[in-house]
Amino acid sequence: MMDYESFKERVMNEFLDYMPERYSDCEIELRKVPKVNTCLTGVVIKPKGTPRSYCSPTFYMERMYDQYLECESFEKVMANQAIYLEESLKCLPDDILQFDFESIKDKIVFQIVNTKENQEMIKHCPHRDFMDLTVVYRAIVNMDEHGVSGFLITNDIAKSEELTESVLYRLAKKNTKKLFPFKSERIEDTMVRLMKRWGVEDKHIEETFAGKDDIPEKDRVYVISNEAEFFGANALLYSDVLKKIVNSIGTDCYILPSSVHDLVILSTETFSESHKLISLVKETNSEHVRISERLSDSIYRISIVDGSLKCITDKMEEAS
Repeated sequence: MMDYESFKERVMNEFLDYMPERYSDCEIELRKVPKVNTCLTGVVIKPKGTPRSYCSPTFYMERMYDQYLECESFEKVMANQAIYLEESLKCLPDDILQFDFESIKDKIVFQIVNTKENQEMIKHCPHRDFMDLTVVYRAIVNMDEHGVSGFLITNDIAKSEELTESVLYRLAKKNTKKLFPFKSERIEDTMVRLMKRWGVEDKHIEETFAGKDDIPEKDRVYVISNEAEFFGANALLYSDVLKKIVNSIGTDCYILPSSVHDLVILSTETFSESHKLISLVKETNSEHVRISERLSDSIYRISIVDGSLKCITDKMEEAS
């Protein structure tokens, strides 16, 4: 078995041998890629002599090495990765290398990350603080039934395209809501969809949620996300989206960041013990949410009067 460094060197030397002949004029480039709550070694394939490509599909050395440790076959890992990369390249627009501001201005969207856990990412990107979170920006390259692909707007990209943070924020404010329209639903409806996906019988589902329509509005719990289930927690940046649900419930509300993809909203009167909600969020993050999808161990309180948000942490609870 190879150690990680030996594996990485062999990938750099041999990976292109597994690609079709038309990639013979390409080269492999390594780059550090800050991801949510972590940083990985990205591997990019691009034509020799071209400028740094921001949009090329990226695969990750650490993940390939994990696959190698599991199957113990370098050749199998390389062959599978070559197939994946070839399919990814087919999905890209034909003009993907013609990267400029005009090609991405309508595709720049928000991404909210945890400030404390993403210092490496934040220092390389245009950003703005938002409570215990940080807003960064992504450009969407492709959206289809297989998911969403894109790239982070780094300081280098912003500088080369003369994009200020305020311009990025203005564009993302418009584009995020347009490309990923928010949706809200009762948590029971979310559970019904999941149970159907898991193959639970309709009769059992109906029995489980038979009395859901009798629950008073103030006692109802809502989930906010979007159809793509992609960074739905961006709704925190849209007071109109949040306020609509808060007004329906009729009280101040707590917002629980269940992941980077969705939020849970519930009444502060019905669920008054914020320290228990914080414990629930922390436990859920620790035991059920992948590291790359964790947003925060805090919860947020939104005012029904003016829609203002307040971050509530366990330290604040201890001090109160």
